[in-house]
Formats: sequence, structure tokens, C-alpha cells
Amino acid sequence: MAPVRRSTMTAHTSMSWRRSVYLTVALIVTGLASAQPGLAWGHEGHQVIALIAEQYLTAASKAKATDLLDGSMIDAVASWADEYRRDHHETGPWHYINIPLADSKIDMARECPDGNCVIAKTEQFLAVLKDPNADKHAKGQALKFVIHFIGDLHQPLHDEDNGDKGGNTRHVNFDGHPDNLHWVWDVGLLQHINRSPVALAAELESRITPQDKAEWQKGSIEDWVMEGHRLAQTVAYGDLSSENPAPITPAYEQQADPVIELQLEKAGIRLAYLLNVNLDGGSL
Repeated sequence: MAPVRRSTMTAHTSMSWRRSVYLTVALIVTGLASAQPGLAWGHEGHQVIALIAEQYLTAASKAKATDLLDGSMIDAVASWADEYRRDHHETGPWHYINIPLADSKIDMARECPDGNCVIAKTEQFLAVLKDPNADKHAKGQALKFVIHFIGDLHQPLHDEDNGDKGGNTRHVNFDGHPDNLHWVWDVGLLQHINRSPVALAAELESRITPQDKAEWQKGSIEDWVMEGHRLAQTVAYGDLSSENPAPITPAYEQQADPVIELQLEKAGIRLAYLLNVNLDGGSL
């Protein structure tokens, strides 16, 4: 399937030592969480999203965000929620929602028990940002969660359940090495796109048209999650071999890379939109 526009960046490099570090962290977190424990996009992907979003924040929203973050820009805290969850294991389910892969709609009562999923928590923390009675500490923490969760919900494997913990237990061969599908989507394919977060954010942002921005701001958080869910169905799993481990082939990458790029772009635009609405009371 080839549903997306844009040519993908093709520069390929060998995987750095970050592969082993990331996999070690993923294994530790897997032992701590009961379901789908992966870290969406890795540090680089979350930073790319925040860097794109910064270009679309109103001056008022940017000033308010910087104040809530004690002088930091939003890209500096984009991975804070992953760091926080290591000592606060109860926040693990907040990063994803387990919609059965074959389903075509969300059942919030089943898939978001007690409001512990990325949809409910994003909405909860957006409400804190908008609450005039919330104190600065609460708003600052809410902002850091929102920045991260918007990135998480645009990673297709955070929007599905195929009985493999979001692809963490789906074995694949990638770049000549054994890996898991979730890591490949979080980090491996993004590293193959092979740009620093700053350079990649600038290139992706340069492609975004006013028409893209207007279209991507439409819909609800649930709608955006279902976009990711459909990409999990049609690309992440749809083009994956049934072999175990499944090879991540050049053809698979040709389908996946533009999806990743587009999801990062959409996440950046939507993050800016939500922050403008909830911090500034308007949108750019």
C-alpha cells in the first residue's frame, strides 16, 4: 500500500550505540509495565515534533509555555514524560491506547479503563492548561505531558493491540540485527531517515503548506488516534511479512518512511494548535 504523498529521505547510516541503550531501556520498562510499554518515537522523534510545533505557536502561547517551563522551550522537555514514568509506573498506560488491531472504532469503556489511556490523559491535561485556577506547578507538569502525549498518539503502534504489546514482542530482523517492531518504528526507521532532530524538523516543516495546516487541525484527539490505528493496520502490520522474525525489507521501509515523516509533521501542527487554543485562547 502506498497511501501517502512525498518522497522519503533515503540517506542510510549504521545504527549507533543508541540502539543498545534504547533496547536496554525498553527491556527494563517492559518488565515494569503490564501492557504496551514502548517509548514512542524515542527522544529524537519527540524533539522533532516539538521543534515543528514551535514554529506555529503564537507569541503569547510561546511566552506562556516558556514561563511554565521555567525558561525552557518545549523541545527541551519533549521526552520528560518517558523519564518520569520510570519512577512513576502508574503513568505507563497513559502513553497509549489498546484498540484491537482488527477494530474500526474505539470503545473507551473497554480500552480506556478509569481514564488511563493517551486520549483521556491528553484531554485531562489540556483542561488543566486551560483552568485559570490551576497553579503554575500543575500547569507546567500538564504542559510537559501534553507535549509528549501528542507525539505518542501519532505513533501508530501506540494506537493498537495485536497481542504483542504494541509490537514489543513482535520479532523482526532490521538492518541485519534482531529487533522488535516497536523499536523499529520508534527509532530504527527514523535513524535510517538520518537527520539530526534540528535538521529533520526544519526539512519536514518546510514541506507543510497552509492547506496541510488547516486540514490537520480538524477533528478530535480520538480522530487523530484512529488515523494512527489505520496506519498500524495498513502499513505497520499490513505490509509486514508473516515470518517470525519478519524481515524489515527495503520495500517495507519505502512504505513506512513517508508515514513516519507525515505523522511527525501532523503531530507538530496539532501540538501547536492545541497549545495555542489552551494557552492563548486562540489558534494561529
